[in-house]
Amino acid sequence: MNLRLFLLAIASTILLNFSSVAQDKEESSKFKQNLDSIIEDAFHRFDEKLGTYIFRDEPDNIDEFEENKDEDEFLTSDNENIQIPRKRSFSRGIYSVPPEHGIVRNISPVMPWEIMDENILFRYNRVEGLFLGLNYPQKYYWDDHHISLFASGGYGFQSHRWRGGIGAAQQFGTNETLIEIGVEGHSLTDTHDEWLVDLDENNLAAFLFRHDYRDYFGREGISAWTGIYKRWQKSDLQFQVAYRNDSYESLEKTTNWSIFGTDRIFRENFSINDGRMQSVLATLHFHSTESRKLLTGGWSFSGSAELAGNAFGGDFDFNSYTIDVRRYQPISKYDNINIRLRGSSATGDLPFQKQFELGGLSTLPAYRFKEFSGNRMLLLNAEYVVNGKMFDDVDFFPSWLLRNINMIIFADAGFINDIDRNANAFDGFESLTKKTIRSDWGVGIGTRDAKLRLGFAWRTDVAQPPMVFLRINRPF
Repeated sequence: MNLRLFLLAIASTILLNFSSVAQDKEESSKFKQNLDSIIEDAFHRFDEKLGTYIFRDEPDNIDEFEENKDEDEFLTSDNENIQIPRKRSFSRGIYSVPPEHGIVRNISPVMPWEIMDENILFRYNRVEGLFLGLNYPQKYYWDDHHISLFASGGYGFQSHRWRGGIGAAQQFGTNETLIEIGVEGHSLTDTHDEWLVDLDENNLAAFLFRHDYRDYFGREGISAWTGIYKRWQKSDLQFQVAYRNDSYESLEKTTNWSIFGTDRIFRENFSINDGRMQSVLATLHFHSTESRKLLTGGWSFSGSAELAGNAFGGDFDFNSYTIDVRRYQPISKYDNINIRLRGSSATGDLPFQKQFELGGLSTLPAYRFKEFSGNRMLLLNAEYVVNGKMFDDVDFFPSWLLRNINMIIFADAGFINDIDRNANAFDGFESLTKKTIRSDWGVGIGTRDAKLRLGFAWRTDVAQPPMVFLRINRPF
């Protein structure tokens, strides 16, 4: 009898211990869920304030953007059940899907200044210092015949120069198709490095850390163009042919100030080939967004051909061609493979400001910035991006942290050559071999929208410490 009581007491104690452990686990799980919920709510509020999708889920279907975009197309009458159509005279842009909700755009605009929707112009660089100005952006009228007027102007406080432009375009819109004929005049601090780094990211790097990743030149003149644009629900196409008559001049570095980086100085702004350039520039762009979930899928194509000199006159005689193809391929809901192939070739006396360059930011990140230059170029970039939500079942990391980060593995390969001016545009690529290709690989971690990222890149030809970089925009 005593043995039975003893065994019963032991069994009761074990059951009570198991019950206590289970209760502790349940309370711990509830605490973890509550903590995750509080943190996630704070992150969502951050996203809502900035209008971003770094922490909150993006819409599963791009049609939701179309529905939201059309909400302001109706006026409400006194009778709440009746909606009166509002005449929609223009859209905010030329793309079918706003750039912040679609794939990365290929930027090589015919228009001489940066395509911006903001009314206030702000930039900081080593040749102008602080530049402030006003902008009246161009509008695109998709369902009417209309004249679009646009202008911008501002002052560089270190260069002590006014810069800006003014133009007009006659537009003929038929809902999905827009035909445009335009002309404008400009005096600009220009660059050909838009494809390497966008304006906002370069502003921050220069203003905070004394890193200016663009090279600049003065450009004054006029442009006249005609364009045909098409826009569908998830894709768009732009074709333009422009005549440009510009006077180019070299610009000098005028400032060495930034908030941080006191031991560093801005690099010099290289001199260009001054003179008058008269050219015809044709560009073709196509973008197609396939989905808008955690990671975006789609195609982006850009091609340009600029013919200068000969019958057009001017001080320069060259032809330049560039093709840029990008594919954003979803593998599953939580991972993507992104690839870019870019090729350029030029014939004739290519001026310094039109040369092709590789190395550093957005090209070969393990190499020095613009380490290589020439008149023939090939570039291949590839990255594999995994969203941390794929590892939601992993218990030793907080779920709110995993779902809000991307893990990135990338590889890059580039080729550049400088050959005789009289060679054919397809010549010079036969020297493409394993020895002439520059390559690197690396890893990174970034936010869920794949923009803010910290990366480490290693060269494949020599053993050396990695190049470390921090970006606030995707490299392509």
